[in-house]
Amino acid sequence: MAKSVNFDYSKFHNYKMLDKIRPICSLLCKTKFKVEFRGQENLQRKGGFIIASNHVSALDPMFIGLSSDRLFHYIAKKELFENPIMAKAIIHLNAFPVVRGIGDMDAVNYSIELVRRGEVLCIFPEGTRSPDGTPKQAKSGVGYIARATRADVVPVAIYIEKQEKQGTKVVVNIGTVIPNSELGFTEGGKSKENKAAAKLIMDRITSLWEECK
Repeated sequence: MAKSVNFDYSKFHNYKMLDKIRPICSLLCKTKFKVEFRGQENLQRKGGFIIASNHVSALDPMFIGLSSDRLFHYIAKKELFENPIMAKAIIHLNAFPVVRGIGDMDAVNYSIELVRRGEVLCIFPEGTRSPDGTPKQAKSGVGYIARATRADVVPVAIYIEKQEKQGTKVVVNIGTVIPNSELGFTEGGKSKENKAAAKLIMDRITSLWEECK
């Protein structure tokens, strides 16, 4: 399946747009929402690793990005990049496109290389936003990337009390790291190990989400 989005997967950038708009985003979190960050110390890590979070709203990358001074890279659905103006903006927030449902190896290989270069990859294992806000079943992609990179995973739960309400409570609950050695990978392991690892990660995210209720 051909992509309609012009994104160069051979080039790697660390754009710092979020640093420039951080004051505006922080103000939004204080006026539009009541955002509480928990466990931010769990993101104080060096080198490459994976952040895995449930997906509740279009603002999830902003909530996660504001939880640390490090730059994060985000996998985002291809459809968000079809508007040239929006595409330029989110690319400069270090997002890159994935075609969902086809095993998009351009995006997967780009993800793997990012982590190997010492960057932080943020992925939403469910593959799409939850319609009712509750965590759903994870796709196996996060397991595949964790296996390929041998990277640790930091689980994050985002809890939004009432999305449509001004001043609603938002909790970004950052859990302790899941060492790669605990994800159950073996040499020459089959795809079922990727699925099991994805389930383990999603179970940890769900537990963090439950703590916020």
